[in-house]
Amino acid sequence: MTIIYLEKLNQFAKKHANARKSLEAWRSVTAEAVWRKKQDVLTDFSEANMIANNRARFEILHNTYRLIAFIDYDDQIVQIRFIGTHTEYDRIDPATI
Repeated sequence: MTIIYLEKLNQFAKKHANARKSLEAWRSVTAEAVWRKKQDVLTDFSEANMIANNRARFEILHNTYRLIAFIDYDDQIVQIRFIGTHTEYDRIDPATI
């Protein structure tokens, strides 16, 4: 999968050093993945939550942080839409961000 807006992860990792290892693991698995359907995502990330509008919520650092990504299965693109704390996550609509 091609990851779009990877700079969001890099900036977040600079601010939240404890998340670096988990973010790198997510990036590594996602970059090597070939996801054709939602179940493919869940095979790689069993704790992920599939959201409406082809979005997925991933737990980062044992659910300390949350990452929302839009997945374009046809074009093999994962677009990072949000990464933040639970408090920040509670302020957004994950299905439309």
